[in-house]
Amino acid sequence: MSTIVSLPWYKQFWPWFIISVPLSSVLVAIVQVYAALHSSSDLVKDDYYKEGLAINQVITQREAAKTLGIEANLRLDNLTGELFLTTKNATAPELTALFAHAAVSSKDFSVNFVQTQANEYRAQLEKPLSGIWNVYLESENGWQLNGRINSDIHDRLNFNL
Repeated sequence: MSTIVSLPWYKQFWPWFIISVPLSSVLVAIVQVYAALHSSSDLVKDDYYKEGLAINQVITQREAAKTLGIEANLRLDNLTGELFLTTKNATAPELTALFAHAAVSSKDFSVNFVQTQANEYRAQLEKPLSGIWNVYLESENGWQLNGRINSDIHDRLNFNL
């Protein structure tokens, strides 16, 4: 008779395979808990009530732009950092654009456009844009236009009314 020599359990494949399934689940859970505790919650606003009350002012500003027939087209040059804005029916000598990052509020910044010719404005960026940005174009006259641009894909933005 021949005797079969069996290997100890830790030298076999199947016990390790069976152990690896729950172990990988535990590792994924640890990574997710770490990410949840150490990521910022920029998408959640602390002062949501105040922002909710201020929405009426924003609606009024956007209606003012619609009533005045104001339209705008923004073109950016990421190589030179120049912003070119062409408008229709905008008469202000200066316009302000707030660039709000879609996910990280610490990246938000504003740019002042200076009128170079009738219905043409220019501004300079400090650094190139990357990612998705919500752009809010405002005037001292009390109107506002808004739009969204993915600067990695597009270099133009037509503001919607």
